[in-house]
Amino acid sequence: MIVRWLPAAALVAFGLTGPVFAQAAAQDQPQAVRAAVTDHVAASVAVLDLLTGAVLARFETGGPGGLRPGAAPGQLSLAQGPAGRVDVVDLGLGVESHGDHADLAISPPRLLPRVAEGPKPSHVLGGNGRLASFFDGDGSIVLAQDGQTRRLSANVAHHGLAYPFLASEGPRLLVSHAASPGARPGGVVLLDEAGAELARRDDCPRLHGEAQSNRVIGLGCGDGVLLLDTRTQRFRKVAYPAGGEAGRMVRSLAGGADFHLFAGDFGPQAMTILDPDAGSFAVVELPARRLAFTLDPQRAAALFVLTEDGRIHRIDTLNGRIAASAAAVPRYSLEGGAAVARPRLSAAGGLLAVTDPARGRVLVLDAATLAPLREIALGGAPLNVLALAASGERH
Repeated sequence: MIVRWLPAAALVAFGLTGPVFAQAAAQDQPQAVRAAVTDHVAASVAVLDLLTGAVLARFETGGPGGLRPGAAPGQLSLAQGPAGRVDVVDLGLGVESHGDHADLAISPPRLLPRVAEGPKPSHVLGGNGRLASFFDGDGSIVLAQDGQTRRLSANVAHHGLAYPFLASEGPRLLVSHAASPGARPGGVVLLDEAGAELARRDDCPRLHGEAQSNRVIGLGCGDGVLLLDTRTQRFRKVAYPAGGEAGRMVRSLAGGADFHLFAGDFGPQAMTILDPDAGSFAVVELPARRLAFTLDPQRAAALFVLTEDGRIHRIDTLNGRIAASAAAVPRYSLEGGAAVARPRLSAAGGLLAVTDPARGRVLVLDAATLAPLREIALGGAPLNVLALAASGERH
């Protein structure tokens, strides 16, 4: 497969990322790598320095939750379903732009509580300064920007999503829709800033999983991946490879920034890599069932997958092959459903953070070699983790 490489300078010029996270342009500059970690049971979130192993902060929250990138650089969203609220975790990473260079700005982490509230928040997505929280309980959507909120609604309550982005004509919002309350979503509508419908697609059965790779948003469907070009606001569908195992579909997606690609799960024991320009898939079969996967958007040539035998596999996304494997954690069974805490992982700045909930710790690995670098003892049952890196000059 052919995947197009986008240099960091081009990403900045197109407004697709900022100098904070354009790491390819600043590999020799001082760097900071921090991660937020939630607990499987406790209502708290910890912020870690992955370069030193220090626990920088712990914040009380409304309950356990899932982490996603936020609306602003250095921020993450924390959706707490049972508590009915969405918080924002500011990791304290930023830059101050000075034209020909950027200064690395480091500050203490902080928690911004209750940026949105409603029944059963699920997918929380950020884009161009806006944070869209979708509430499965009633199908409502809360758009938060600059301290102001606005509430919209999907057609019915369902497990859905709302994806904000900025088009040349103004802000846009991509919202899922379902045939009846509680049904799986089967398509999306594209809305303008006033909430007027601009376009509609009804051909994304069992919609689940979303990501953005530069100007393209990808959505996992039962029969392929639906793509939206945010520049032209045109849709197209890429069908899954013919002859594959029945029922396999993408349910979780990640998108690259330095490379134009999507990576997603594909059944319990495979991954798929999509080249959106060529409209082609590569399927990578795994040696064991998958527990979790991650992709650093700024270093998307490598995809990391943790399997139930406790091994991490580094997959070369450019050729679709497993390049290296190493033991990371003891075996975790997939039996027992969601009640069992299992490891998650996140990659940023050349590091890989892996939670080990049964042992109350977070492991930090070298992403290039998969060699262990340090162990951070947190106690409890560390579960979800999301890491971000920033680079720039320091004076």
